[in-house]
Amino acid sequence: MTDVPSPLVRALVAHPVLAAPAYPAPDRAPAEPAGLFTAWLLDALAAGVPDAQVLTLATVDAGGRPDARVLVLRDVELPAAAWHFWTEPDSPKARQFTARPAAALTAYWPAHGRQVRLRGPVRPSPGCATPSPDLHCYALHADQVEFWQAAPDRHHLRRRHTRTPTGWTDTGWTDTRLPDR
Repeated sequence: MTDVPSPLVRALVAHPVLAAPAYPAPDRAPAEPAGLFTAWLLDALAAGVPDAQVLTLATVDAGGRPDARVLVLRDVELPAAAWHFWTEPDSPKARQFTARPAAALTAYWPAHGRQVRLRGPVRPSPGCATPSPDLHCYALHADQVEFWQAAPDRHHLRRRHTRTPTGWTDTGWTDTRLPDR
């Protein structure tokens, strides 16, 4: 390895990160995370964000190796905090979350500087309609949800929700920067 950065490294360093002209201020958040997610998704759709409904699903294969792919969100069930998507029941992802149901979903809307990370088990959702008998509906039932809002001064904000037996805990908006030492 040399001390001279490669053209790729120079291009990556020079490329702006989180360069939206303005970011929305965090709004009053509902007590449950599915409501805030839905509000953010509707904002992205209304603003014409391309593929706003496309999320990344991460699973683990039989060998314990992580696997990720994008998929299309089909619904969010507010009371259950369940994120619905379709897939073939014999697809690699369906086999993976059938064997190991823990999974993660990530949404990222760069134009708004927003990201949402969800974790929880994936289960079949037979009440969810699909356009073909070859597709089945599944849902990630979130037990952890983290919202992240970029800020131009790099004092990004984070809000974490964790499911408890009686509802959700909520950290409120916290600054992601470490305090000066």
